[in-house]
Amino acid sequence: MNDEKNKEKSENEKYVSNYYQGIYVTETILGNPNGDFIDNSPRNFDGRVFTTDKCIKYNIRKYLYENGKEVFFFPRRQKRVSPEDAKFLTKESIYKDFFNSNFEEVLDKCPDVRMFGGTFSFKKSKDGKKENKQIYGPIQISYGVDINDAQIKRLQIGAPFSTEDGNQTTTGSEAVVDDAVIVYDITINPNNYRGLLKESDLKLFKEAIWYGTNLRKSTSKKTDSKLLLLIKFKNEGSENNGEKKTVRALNLGELKHLIKVENKDERKRNPSGSKLKIDLSGLSGLLTEYKDYIEAIEIIKANDVECTMGSVGEIHPTTADSRALLD
Repeated sequence: MNDEKNKEKSENEKYVSNYYQGIYVTETILGNPNGDFIDNSPRNFDGRVFTTDKCIKYNIRKYLYENGKEVFFFPRRQKRVSPEDAKFLTKESIYKDFFNSNFEEVLDKCPDVRMFGGTFSFKKSKDGKKENKQIYGPIQISYGVDINDAQIKRLQIGAPFSTEDGNQTTTGSEAVVDDAVIVYDITINPNNYRGLLKESDLKLFKEAIWYGTNLRKSTSKKTDSKLLLLIKFKNEGSENNGEKKTVRALNLGELKHLIKVENKDERKRNPSGSKLKIDLSGLSGLLTEYKDYIEAIEIIKANDVECTMGSVGEIHPTTADSRALLD
């Protein structure tokens, strides 16, 4: 009976039927926004700090997992092991034990798969052959780039142990950025897999990207969400031979390069005493050219962020603080 109710509820849920573009802005002060695998230095090209999409997707998945959601692409420890043991289940074990080797269950239960898709390769239990699946997820996040001229600082730290008994304690080093403001592009295209991304998934994505990033805190990993802006385009799609409706997809190119920090020097001198001023005028100018294709603009910002965007044609952007994501 519960299965029938869940199926009915799932069928009645609304799916995302508009194309979106957006930007997501974070700030890292005296921390490491995304270390490399060589010496954990902040990733950079000739000193210019950048980050991968993977660090943000990990934050989202961790937030979903810790808030009771089923997440497929997330490490699960083996049964009956201590919390300090780094012994994790294989992908095949997770597929079998948590989803009954049923790919439809993965799609039904896992919002991370409905958001980002993934590549799946499982061994079939009956004949041992591979079951290969690939989903290009509706939500895509670009690499992030710093727009605040962040500087990488290398610091010496003391280590608690010596290399040999009796010798002096050794020293180590770590690398952080002084103040990096990093911008990511976001695209949401329902055409990537029609009838997959639910409206509730999109709401959850906005909550998880914001609070998942804020939640991941350690001495070096202490990035904070600052701005989330989403542009909803009008849906002028059409039916394709009775198939699910195709959404009109209109991409304006990467938007991150249109975003600027107005008060770089002031913010670096006194980050706790000054607001982060983000200049959206370049983006606003581009959107004005495409105003006839835009349905709505949503802006979520942190309390210490100052930004303004005027009307785009007859469209008045809605602006709210991050508490609105929890409603």
